[in-house]
Amino acid sequence: MRTFEYRFHFALALASVLSCGQSLGCEPPAGFVNPPRPDIAPLDALLSHTEEKDIAQSLAAVTQAASRTLRIDATKDLPGVTGTFRLSDGPYGSVGARRLVCKTDGSISVEEVLLTESGEDFRRFRYVVWNYTSPKFRDVDYAVGEFVRTQVAPEKTRVNWTYRFALKKGLSGEEKSRFQKVFLEREFALWMRTQLDRKAE
Repeated sequence: MRTFEYRFHFALALASVLSCGQSLGCEPPAGFVNPPRPDIAPLDALLSHTEEKDIAQSLAAVTQAASRTLRIDATKDLPGVTGTFRLSDGPYGSVGARRLVCKTDGSISVEEVLLTESGEDFRRFRYVVWNYTSPKFRDVDYAVGEFVRTQVAPEKTRVNWTYRFALKKGLSGEEKSRFQKVFLEREFALWMRTQLDRKAE
């Protein structure tokens, strides 16, 4: 009887964690301090890349899938996501909600929701990512991600995913050019396409 009760209560606790957009296996590292959000420049002043994918599902189904626990596959150049840890009260998804993101290479970053909009046939979700500790993001001050999901047919949703990057001060012109041509347009673009392809399966 005790074994059954333990399993029952553990299942309830697990369901509670996952329903709030948090996953197991991600905790703040020793000495972690919840960092202040960076001041965000006008979006058109940032380096950007957009990927688009049509998914053979309704907007409601795609939106529901997007609210599940965050898991992202690694690519050959960039780490994936193993889990998240809530840094604010309530579920992740409302403006101001913040979470820690744990990566497959042992690094972390912090995300905060900036904007949510919805209409009859579209959903917009914008967030900022900063405090990157992976060496792959050594040139990045912060990034602004944005999903726009539009239902273009009863069972067809177009997903438009844009990432905009603010680079750290002091980078040379050559370093900025390499970031855009190698990291943003090649490595990160592949990472984005991999995730969109997986979501469309």
